[in-house]
Amino acid sequence: MKRYPLATLIRLREHRTQAAQQLVLQHQREVAAKRAACMEIERHIEALGEERARQRRQLLDPPPAGIAWPMALAQREAHIELLQQQTELAHEQLLRAQQLLTEAEAELQKVREAFFRIKAREDALKKRKDLWREEQHANELRQEELASAELLHRRTTPNAFH
Repeated sequence: MKRYPLATLIRLREHRTQAAQQLVLQHQREVAAKRAACMEIERHIEALGEERARQRRQLLDPPPAGIAWPMALAQREAHIELLQQQTELAHEQLLRAQQLLTEAEAELQKVREAFFRIKAREDALKKRKDLWREEQHANELRQEELASAELLHRRTTPNAFH
């Protein structure tokens, strides 16, 4: 059977498909990492909120021995304020991380669409190759049938050269 004339193009498309698939996997890993970062920041915000709430509950507890009430109260209020500032900073970090996650997800979607276009082209070329093979096989069968019919015709026809 003849070699498919576009075999090189098929190999090239297969290579492109594999490269596009690797790119999709890379982007999926990046999105997962960015999502994990967002979740970590959210857990940190929750922990800061819980610590701040705990500190507020303990605000009016008696101070340790040797520390005056006003000083203990001022320290506790300053610590609560510091926790609030850390929470606000963490919220800002979360917003930036969520923006990066959104951008990464959009890029992943673009890469996926490109992969599916490349894969569709490869599949179309492979389908065309299969049709070409069927056509070649049908041609070979027709040629064999014609050769068989010609042999049969020669056997049944009297030979004028004898």
